[in-house]
Amino acid sequence: MAMQQHDLGVSSDLDVIDQFLQPEDQFLIDAGCGNMHLSKALASRGAHVLAIDPDPIQAAKNNASEIIANVGFAEAGADAIPVESQSVDGILFPYSLHHIPSELYKTVFNEALRVLQPGGYMYIMEPVAAGDLNEVMRLFHEEGPVRAAAQKAIEAFGIPNFSRVDVIEYCNKVSYDSWEQYASRYASKSFNTSYTEADIRQDHVREKFLEVGEPRQFQFETPMRVTWLQSPARTAIA
Repeated sequence: MAMQQHDLGVSSDLDVIDQFLQPEDQFLIDAGCGNMHLSKALASRGAHVLAIDPDPIQAAKNNASEIIANVGFAEAGADAIPVESQSVDGILFPYSLHHIPSELYKTVFNEALRVLQPGGYMYIMEPVAAGDLNEVMRLFHEEGPVRAAAQKAIEAFGIPNFSRVDVIEYCNKVSYDSWEQYASRYASKSFNTSYTEADIRQDHVREKFLEVGEPRQFQFETPMRVTWLQSPARTAIA
C-alpha cells in the first residue's frame, strides 16, 4: 500500500476536489449528502451522482426539491447503498463519516468495497477537532470523540484495504455575518439530536463566539483532513 501526504494550506473543499479528482462521466455516491450541495457541484462537473442520506427529515426535503440533472436521491445509509456490486467509481463522505454509529463502521467499509469498481475510491472529508470554531461548538456539541472514532475506523477498515492512500490536509475559510447566523445554522441541522436550539443559544456559547470572532470580523479557518482511499485491494473485510 502506497501512501502520500499533502498539505495545501488554505483551500476550499471544491478546490481540493478539482485538484485531485476527475469526476466527469463518473458514477459517484454522495454519502450523507444533506441538502445535496456537493452532489450539485459534482454534477456540474459532469458526474452522475446518487445522493443518499438516512435522515428522514432531510430526505423529505430532498424528495420535495426540484429535479437536478444527473443527480438522484435515495433515503439510505452508507451501510446499505442501493446499487449493484462493482458499479460505482467513487464514494464521497462530506463531513458525514463521524455521524455514522461506530458499530456500523465495519459494515460501511464492507459496503464500499462491495459497490466500488476495481479502480474505485472512497473520498472521506472530515473536519479536524481543532480551531476557534471547534472551541465554540464543543460548548454545546462535543464532537471530538466521534471524530476520533471515525479516524480509527479509517485506519482499521479503510487504509489496509486499499492499494493507495492520499491524506490531504488544508484549512477551509468559514465566515459568518453575525452570531445569529451561526446559531441559526446549527439549529437547522435535523440530523443532530444531542443538542437543542436552547443549548446553542446559551449565553456562554454566544460570548465565546463573539470573543473569538469579533477581532477577525467573524472570519475563521477550519482545519480539514481528506483521506482518499484508491483501488480496493479486496472485495470484503474478513
